[in-house]
Amino acid sequence: MNPRFVISLVFAAVVSSSGAAVLYSNGGPITANETGAGVNLADFSLARNNGATDTLYFRYFLGSPASNMENENYFAAMQLFESGAERLGVGNAWSAWAYSAFGVSGGDRDLNSATPEPGAPYQLVKGADNTQIVFRIDYVAGGDDNVTVWLNPDLSLPEAAQATALRTTFAANASFNELRLREGGGGAGWTFTNIAVATSGTDTGFFAVPEPSGALLAGLAGGGLLMRRRRAR
Repeated sequence: MNPRFVISLVFAAVVSSSGAAVLYSNGGPITANETGAGVNLADFSLARNNGATDTLYFRYFLGSPASNMENENYFAAMQLFESGAERLGVGNAWSAWAYSAFGVSGGDRDLNSATPEPGAPYQLVKGADNTQIVFRIDYVAGGDDNVTVWLNPDLSLPEAAQATALRTTFAANASFNELRLREGGGGAGWTFTNIAVATSGTDTGFFAVPEPSGALLAGLAGGGLLMRRRRAR
């Protein structure tokens, strides 16, 4: 068996075994400014309730936010809603000047950053920012769900290789049947682009596909060698 074909099989197995899918995408740009409660994104029809046990990934890109630390107080976020009730929001909470999450068990949560403010773990929202946010929700039936947020992850790396400094974890009620983009307060809005929801972090634009382990490569390569020997007989 051709070694290149063996390696191709390995990568195909890694990708196909996840059963991953992009469930929703919207390239934007969509500007949210003084939206009030906001409205469901166009053509968005996904939902998860308190009985869900799977995992979803959400992503958006924020460029040059007109609402920023210079015109607080304001809030802005991608936020989950369930039958009109506010759930998890990820962006900038009303009471925070930093990138943060609200609708969180125990109160608003500042997001950790690999480029924090001096003496702090968080990053203030600034007008020149170009910010990528990815968050994962691991649904827990009958209780609060487990949420992981990455602020400006390196999308050329697998999820497991992301720096811990830019990861924040917490619990929240993340049930939803609507996804809204919201902003309100003293600023002039946030513009969201590159919006997506997927079942795996390795879907396009989330994280890189992890390299197969050496043991798996060796096993498949050995299998290819065995096939050649058998054919030679």
